[in-house]
Amino acid sequence: MKIFRFIHLLILIYLSVSLGVGCDKSKGDSEFVKKDFLKFSDFGCKDVLWNLKPEYSGSHYIISNQSELEEYITSECIPQIDFTKYIVLIGNKHFTTGTSLYDEKVEESNSEIVYTVTFLTNEAAVVIGVNYHVVIERSSINKNIKIIETTKNSL
Repeated sequence: MKIFRFIHLLILIYLSVSLGVGCDKSKGDSEFVKKDFLKFSDFGCKDVLWNLKPEYSGSHYIISNQSELEEYITSECIPQIDFTKYIVLIGNKHFTTGTSLYDEKVEESNSEIVYTVTFLTNEAAVVIGVNYHVVIERSSINKNIKIIETTKNSL
């Protein structure tokens, strides 16, 4: 009878370990929460057009200081950002159809920050490239930063 109890105990231990029973895994690592963001207009550059310089066009970047920002963009008003508090996520995407910026969101987990920008395509509109950017607070810990570009058809 003792051998059956022992085997039963071994099976329970095996199942507990293999199925993770009793493990207190933190859900915070994979759960994302919405993160607030700012725009250049929040730094004194109201309704001013900006462009990535031609050598940087067609990609996205993480800007961590004022001189980088001035190196990457052209504008009548380059915002003066306190890069000890903020970073800039910026990019430009080219399309073969007319396109506009549809939606932006920034989400944060314990290990990463994800900026998702969604474009709305329109076959009837003029072909253009679309600029996008957000200014977000620096994290107190080092996190991976991802920029995800998605497209939604207007039909």
